[in-house]
Amino acid sequence: MTSRITGRRTNIIIQTIDVTLQNLKLSDYGAFQIERYFLKFRVKGCYDAFIKLLSSTTLQEPYYYIGLGEASNTRSTIWRQLNTGKYVDHHLHNGIMNCSSFQPFWISWGKGSMRVGSGNVVGDNAFLFHDDMCMFSIREIVINSLWGATVDWTFYPEDITTQAAISSGDIIDAFYIDISDCQTFEVISTFKEHALTNFAVQCWLMKNCKGFKYNKGSEVCILSSETAINGTLTSIYRLVE
Repeated sequence: MTSRITGRRTNIIIQTIDVTLQNLKLSDYGAFQIERYFLKFRVKGCYDAFIKLLSSTTLQEPYYYIGLGEASNTRSTIWRQLNTGKYVDHHLHNGIMNCSSFQPFWISWGKGSMRVGSGNVVGDNAFLFHDDMCMFSIREIVINSLWGATVDWTFYPEDITTQAAISSGDIIDAFYIDISDCQTFEVISTFKEHALTNFAVQCWLMKNCKGFKYNKGSEVCILSSETAINGTLTSIYRLVE
């Protein structure tokens, strides 16, 4: 059996079946573009609809794993996987999925904030929350259903938004936080400078810069994007948006 897609431009319907149809990439169906910072969709199924938000186009770490209707449709969760995995939020309910009708949901991310909610309006009725100063860009989204579940999904690929522009400023304490245990990010520039504040300004001026590492001994500054390279942990001055 193969996944099903409607012929309409605005609706894409995909079916996942435990064991048979798993790890389906939304970009393969035109239902995800990396420029977007939210996803609106509907699901029909009795339980166990899972969404992986990946840092790359493969299933490698780090990633976020969102479960809807877990534990026989009594719980929903966000799981963060980086070297080791952990639940970062959960929501108990009496049944958020429905076996016979489509239920609307949304996920939003970016600027260190992930939210999951119900309904058709992004931002309304949020029930899962995770704030992450080491948040990475989402390069792919994969869907699954587990424990024998069959789930039908409807996506709306035309709903695309972009991140708002960051605030300006040249004081490092106001715009950057020194944090450890971030995943390693892609290097976009390396240079030498004397003042720490100048590193912050250079990062703010450069497109796609989300933070920097600084070696006091060598006075070398490494500017980084939000593209995660792997699960190796490091320290970074992370941009606060």
